Amino acid sequence: MKQKFVLLLLSAAICSLVSAQTLKTWTWDTYKMKFKLPSNMAVQENNADKFEATSTAIAFDIYPRKGENLTYSGMKNAIINWASQTGLRYNINNTSGDEQPIYLKSINGYWGCAIDGRKDGFPTSILLLIDPDFPDISFYVWLSYSDDYYHDAVQILKSFEPM
Repeated sequence: MKQKFVLLLLSAAICSLVSAQTLKTWTWDTYKMKFKLPSNMAVQENNADKFEATSTAIAFDIYPRKGENLTYSGMKNAIINWASQTGLRYNINNTSGDEQPIYLKSINGYWGCAIDGRKDGFPTSILLLIDPDFPDISFYVWLSYSDDYYHDAVQILKSFEPM
């Protein structure tokens, strides 16, 4: 019985290592932004209108919008509207018990709002970021991922930095 338990623990550890990925720093020079994504992500589009990268387990997009000059309440309304437009389903409170949208006072120099939900059966987080030095540009971030990649998703969402 003890051997079966050890074998089960070892199998679980191997599975968690397989789903964890090496994150590398990516830059979006157009907007002087850097963030981390798994090294196996393939860039689909990278221009002034959109940054998109995908892998078999993660879909990641950033959509900049100019001229919004959002206040906190404006950010909250904008991210709720975006969630509605995209069909993102979410609860008023996320799994940590935080009321959504979650206000983010500082993410490495950015501020914004986030909503955690599900789209097409996959966990999905959307993030609205604003660089206080350039408040006329809003960044709408979409991150959808397989359930096994939750920890990678958290690292990605916490990795944004102005350059």
